[in-house]
Amino acid sequence: MNKTFWIPLIVSFGTMIVLYIIGFIANIDSLIFNISLSHTEISLVPIGVGIVMGFISERIIKSKSHANKS
Repeated sequence: MNKTFWIPLIVSFGTMIVLYIIGFIANIDSLIFNISLSHTEISLVPIGVGIVMGFISERIIKSKSHANKS
């Protein structure tokens, strides 16, 4: 597959991982992924930000490829 698929995917997952790590280290409740025997808590903020960053990086790659073709 080409880079218009892989780069946004890596950016999305990388952003999610970095935000979860920051939330864990700094103990920020809106960025934490908690697992216990009674319940599992997943913050959707890193997932949403990761998806947005993936779309933004995809648009940047597509606009640069169109600019290079012209």
